[in-house]
Amino acid sequence: MRDKSSFAVSTYALFDLALRDAITELFHSDWKGIEIMCEENHADLLDWSWEQLKELKQQGCERGITWSIHAPISGCNLAADAGSSRDQTMDTMKRCLEIASFLDCTHVVMHAGEVEDRLAESERARGVENVSQALQMLTSELSAEGRTILTVENVPPYPKVLGWNVEDLVRICHDVNSAQVRIVYDVGHAHLIRAGYAFDALQEVLPYLSALHLSDNYGKLDDHLAIGDGTIPFAPILSLLADNGFAGHWVVETKQLGCAEASVERLLRAGGQ
Repeated sequence: MRDKSSFAVSTYALFDLALRDAITELFHSDWKGIEIMCEENHADLLDWSWEQLKELKQQGCERGITWSIHAPISGCNLAADAGSSRDQTMDTMKRCLEIASFLDCTHVVMHAGEVEDRLAESERARGVENVSQALQMLTSELSAEGRTILTVENVPPYPKVLGWNVEDLVRICHDVNSAQVRIVYDVGHAHLIRAGYAFDALQEVLPYLSALHLSDNYGKLDDHLAIGDGTIPFAPILSLLADNGFAGHWVVETKQLGCAEASVERLLRAGGQ
């Protein structure tokens, strides 16, 4: 990791601010990569007018910003069977891709969604099939000339979620079989499964890995702490990434901007890129 410009930061670190104010703060803090998380105060990105989006794009171009988007989590379920929930999800995701293509985003982060029983193999299999079909349809919305790709993210082991274990995400990528569908690996989420899972699961996703979400925790809650403030064993994780020549995106996703800055400093000292 040569310098701070090697990283992106999630607007999650500034959820207390309106999206426009959060982006302005990140500009002033000299971040060159920004991932807009479309939740809470920042969910209104999808409602911005084309004039507002044109202004954002121009500001980004003037500052050399690389954009990505984290699609909404609330109210979206790619794993849903046919019906109103799935239709609403697809409309939301198409709007995300429309904006992402316009901003020339590197990727759009998506959660696989929910099933009735996250531990039942039959439920997971149906969910994987539904997500795969949805992503196949969504890839047709992407411009062949653009660089934006779709990425699915591993999630915490909450009730009903799909994708808490990376096996489901690997199966989705395998089934879709497209270079436009890859995985965002959240190290903090993986650490909530069990001790050692963050390293083990990373080995599984490497063939499809496009981006990282980086934060720390104590293995109990998704705290989004600065790297080094929790119990995630980052040294072997960084070594594995280096040994495999990972050249994707490093997105710091902490609850506070100061924690993001501290994370970058510590990763730079560790020689993580």
